[in-house]
This record gives sequence, C-alpha cells and structure tokens, in this order.
Amino acid sequence: MTKVIVFDTTMRDGELMPGVKMNLQQKITMSQLLEAMGVDIIEVAYPGNSQKDFDEVFNISKIIKNATICGLASSQKNEIISVAEAIKPAARGRIHTYTPVNIKNQSKLGEVQVLSTIKDSVSLARNYCDDVEWSAFDAPRSQADFLCKAIETAIKSGANTISIPDSLGLSSPAEFSQLLQMIFNCVPNIDQAIVSVHCHDDLGMAVDNSLIALNCGVRQIECAINGLGARKGNADLAKVVMGVLNQGNYQIDIDTELINQASELISQITGVEKGN
Repeated sequence: MTKVIVFDTTMRDGELMPGVKMNLQQKITMSQLLEAMGVDIIEVAYPGNSQKDFDEVFNISKIIKNATICGLASSQKNEIISVAEAIKPAARGRIHTYTPVNIKNQSKLGEVQVLSTIKDSVSLARNYCDDVEWSAFDAPRSQADFLCKAIETAIKSGANTISIPDSLGLSSPAEFSQLLQMIFNCVPNIDQAIVSVHCHDDLGMAVDNSLIALNCGVRQIECAINGLGARKGNADLAKVVMGVLNQGNYQIDIDTELINQASELISQITGVEKGN
C-alpha cells in the first residue's frame, strides 16, 4: 500500500493563531507525543524569526530520534542558514523553505528573478541538508505556466518535497483537485519529488481538500492537532488520519489511540478547545 506521510505543523503554524503561544517545555512534551503517535515530520518553529524559535528547534532536535524535525524559512539566505544551524543536532532534519509564486502583476523580469530566487534558496538549503521541502506560497492564485516552471526549478535545485499550499484557504475541492492534476501533468520532473499539500480552513474545506489531493498523486499531508493554525486554522490531523484510513488503500503510520491525548494536551496548552 502507498504510504501517506503525515507532516504536523501544530507548533509552527498553530502559533499563528491569535493568543496561542507555547514555551519550550510545552513544545518538547508535544514533540514527544507526536513522535510516539508516529508523525513523520514535526515542524517546530521558524528559527530565523526569533531566538525563541531557534532554541525550540535546536533543543527538540537533540531529543527526537524517530521523527524528522523541520524548521521553516523564507528564501532569504540568513533564514535558511538559521534553520540549518537549528537542526544540526537532529537525527533526521528538514529545511522547509517557501517562495511566493503569485506574481500576476509582475514583468517577465520579475518572473526571472523569482525563478532565480527559488534556484538559489533551494540549492543553498540542499547544501546544508539532504532533506529539503519547498512550498509554492499562494499557488492557487498564481499563473499556471509560471507555477509549473517554479516547481520544476525547485526540483532541479534539489527539493525532495514540493508543497502546494492553499495559503488563503479559498479553494474548493474541485478547484484544488484541478490545480494538482495540472501540476502532475505539466511539470516534467514531478516524479522526482514527493508532492505535499497544506490546506487552510477559511471556507471549511481543509480536510476535504487534503483528502481529495491523494487521488491526484499527493503523498504528504500537512496538518495540525485540533486544526490549529493561522486565521481559521489548518486541516485537523485527526480528521485527516481517519479520512485516509477510511479510504482503505493507503498506509498511514499513526497510532490512533494517542490522537485524543494529543488533542487534550494541545487544548490544555493553548486554551483553544477542539473545534473552536
């Protein structure tokens, strides 16, 4: 059976929810539970953003042995290096970098500059780490031909995982499915990378969009405990996992008996009740 990779961003994107802040000890406890659950990738923080974030990634990298520890960076050199330094102690580390690809009002020169930025940033990340994920920020609102060029460039530059985020949470399942099918059909080297999705829940479609993505060839889903995340949140990990299991034709290495414990822990840490 085809394995679905579970990428948890509760501690990174979850902190973008107003009023949600987690300290180092809380994140360590959370990371250990996520590892026990069988989560494949744990995105801890944004090391280039603050010393707090850097310290969280660095310290958790020393503790977690089975899951991959991930930090987020923009395309800026100093942010990528910051993630590389923070994940140094990790048994398994990943640099996750993103570039905005919605450049509809820019000139051809603008396109060339963005492609050059993708090439430079992904190559730099790959020099530091064998596991690099690149996200096409705001992919649904970008021009199709440019999006495909951007993805092709990221893969050529060393990205092993390509994430297609519904950054504003505005896509319907039909629209998101169409976007993903176009990417799989039009990017010549797409089979050289794992394709991931990161869906926001502004229209309540994050879980549906994540699950429909599997039919298009997506193999990693980015989600959060209790759907925590910016604005209306991310795809809820529990709903994603149960949805994948219900489809019956995918392998997912999550211990479902620990999901409620994780949900309760996050509610306790953040004060945000499940479903809010």
